[in-house]
Amino acid sequence: MGQCMGQSPLGMARIPSSMALEDLDDILPHIVDEGLPGGGEFVVANLGEGERTASVIALLVWHGFLPMSGGRRNVDLLLGKMHMKRCVLEPRKTHVPKKVRKRAKEFRLTVDTAWREVVESIQRLTYTTAPGDCWLSDKVAEGYQDVHKLSPKWRRGIRFMSVELWHAETNELVAGEIGYTCGSVYSSCTGFSVKDKYPGAGSVQLVALGAWLAKQGFQLWDLGMELDYKLDLGGHMVPRAAWAKEVRSLRHRSCALGCPTGDEACAAALLPVLLPEASRPAEGTAPAEEKGKKKQKSRLINGSHEVATESFATA
Repeated sequence: MGQCMGQSPLGMARIPSSMALEDLDDILPHIVDEGLPGGGEFVVANLGEGERTASVIALLVWHGFLPMSGGRRNVDLLLGKMHMKRCVLEPRKTHVPKKVRKRAKEFRLTVDTAWREVVESIQRLTYTTAPGDCWLSDKVAEGYQDVHKLSPKWRRGIRFMSVELWHAETNELVAGEIGYTCGSVYSSCTGFSVKDKYPGAGSVQLVALGAWLAKQGFQLWDLGMELDYKLDLGGHMVPRAAWAKEVRSLRHRSCALGCPTGDEACAAALLPVLLPEASRPAEGTAPAEEKGKKKQKSRLINGSHEVATESFATA
């Protein structure tokens, strides 16, 4: 094996720009299995190195890391996060709240039709502590997009994409996320929702996406860190070893996430795949409406679907 990683503060391991990609490919599984000194969760590399950055991102994904940037938009660092515990969900087991069934008919879902608009909405609306405090930098977004230009040796079928939820009547983009596929695993990176004007749109987007993932044959949905809304969605926590085992198995099972078209793009039309037969609405009827109203709590999300006053995100 060639060059070794260096040590960075806070239990991070530094990936030198001079390290051969073949060496990195060999080292990352050992970090997953053996951990970092001090129990750290991050490896760190430079951003903005063109094809190399895209290759490092793809390798991080292949080995089960979540690639993100350094916490603020002006920090040019690529972080690969390997959680101690990961929140995961079988898409077909996505929970469908009554409020989502009521509102779904107002929206339609698309995949990878508005990348730039989704990125800009996340940067504007999603933050950890204050507006503008968003880890999705332009450089990491560019690195994500550059993955599709890689040779098969390094890309390995990995694809980054945007997911969009549109208000059917006004055609406004009301919620969305950036995510990626690796085999039959879909991972959510970070997202947003316009909570003031379209309350509940973020929940509709997530549930509709879960339904679409199920219809497309995805076996696992990676939701990142533990947060209440993810558990409400049906997610559960698994230790790092179990997550790594799933990734190593499912990354070889090819699965494509296309874009729903026509009537299939209506969020309400996607939900029946998640509903028990007895509770599915009759053909040609709208989903059952919820009786009574409960005030929805806003949630702040750090790192993997951050939810702020108007938005949500993930890491």
